Amino acid sequence: MTSQTSVDKEAFLSNLEKQFSGISIEDALQKIKSKAWDHLSELGLPSRNMEVYRYINLRKLYSQSFDPSTPSNVEHQTIAPYVLPECTRSVLVFVNGHFQPHLSNTEALPDRVVVTPMAKAIRTYGTFLNHQWARSLKEETDPFAAMNAALNRDSAFLYLPPKTSVDTPIQLLSVVDAKSKPLLMVPRCNVFVGAQSRLEMVSTQAILSGESFFVNQCSEWILEEGAQVRYSQVNENTPENAWHFDAVRATLKRDSSFNTVSMTNGSVTVRNDYRIALMGENSEVLLNGLWMLKDKKEAHTNVVIDHQAPHCRSKQLFKGVLNDNSRSSFEGKIIVRPEAQKTDAFQLNQNLLLSNRANAATKPNLEIFADDVKASHGATVGQLDKEQLFYLKTRGYTNDAANNILVRGFCQEIMDLMRIPSLKEKCNVHFLD
Repeated sequence: MTSQTSVDKEAFLSNLEKQFSGISIEDALQKIKSKAWDHLSELGLPSRNMEVYRYINLRKLYSQSFDPSTPSNVEHQTIAPYVLPECTRSVLVFVNGHFQPHLSNTEALPDRVVVTPMAKAIRTYGTFLNHQWARSLKEETDPFAAMNAALNRDSAFLYLPPKTSVDTPIQLLSVVDAKSKPLLMVPRCNVFVGAQSRLEMVSTQAILSGESFFVNQCSEWILEEGAQVRYSQVNENTPENAWHFDAVRATLKRDSSFNTVSMTNGSVTVRNDYRIALMGENSEVLLNGLWMLKDKKEAHTNVVIDHQAPHCRSKQLFKGVLNDNSRSSFEGKIIVRPEAQKTDAFQLNQNLLLSNRANAATKPNLEIFADDVKASHGATVGQLDKEQLFYLKTRGYTNDAANNILVRGFCQEIMDLMRIPSLKEKCNVHFLD
């Protein structure tokens, strides 16, 4: 690390410390946040010497100064166009990282479902939340996820009691209204899904103003026995000078299922970081993702799947399409503990380069400590098949049309996983047209 980078890093951390000192919230939350800040201080901000940040230009991030965010005065009619038609009565709205109950709507949710600001949740569920946060912080190794735990101000808590089915998808809408100042936004949502309960959630964003900002987002999930969750993340049309880090943490108990799909067309840097713990027998996680990049945009994905119990399944499929000078990286690790016999684990990362200047780095990894395991991983980086292009051209397609057909075919497997009709249509327009 150069001396200038070290100076920038120290200034960046000093700015974060000032923001932490300025947080005024519930005493119970302050204690948790102090522990999170101490943990961040122990971890330290990452450098490119860390393998999982090797391909991210942290020097560029650290050279910027971000102001603490406040929720701007956003009206219902301003955000209405960004609310999915299926979610008009089931939307949780964050403005500049702050949960805004007055802009949210939970009318379609069963009465038993609890949606509340974390400052209120800590009064009712304090024992549970303190225990969960203590465990999470102890296991957290990513500095930016620890930063989220320390610096979020108005986070949300969602609780589904046992045997509760939410038939309407819930939209988590992150509104950015940064105006002229570069802002640091720290949205957070903790979700507890009770035994035999079912939930679908989709995370989207609405950029109202701002060209330079840093969104450091985190969602933390606890799935009790037999719980089923589908979670989609769509990050589109982020300004070129914006940073977007999204951490997903999930703990799966016996017979539970966590199914995710993420899509992005990048920004200066988009980073998705998944840490999934399969703690209960016969639990299952499915992670799917697609990045479609052009210009100088970047997308980076880091995955750790920790098999801790027998008879569990994990499947990962991540695809990337890169044009111009865009860059991506994928680092995936599957850990199989000695007690996790009969594990079935699969991991695949496929990348399609449409330009000689584009670059995709990929590093799948297995760490297996059990002997009765079915596990495989793979990675590819290539270009469009010339024979297939030639065949389409002989059928009268132009070169551009033939390229589009093959790219669509490559992406369709991920696109088809989007179940919400309006979101699927939107993704087809913004990602494939």
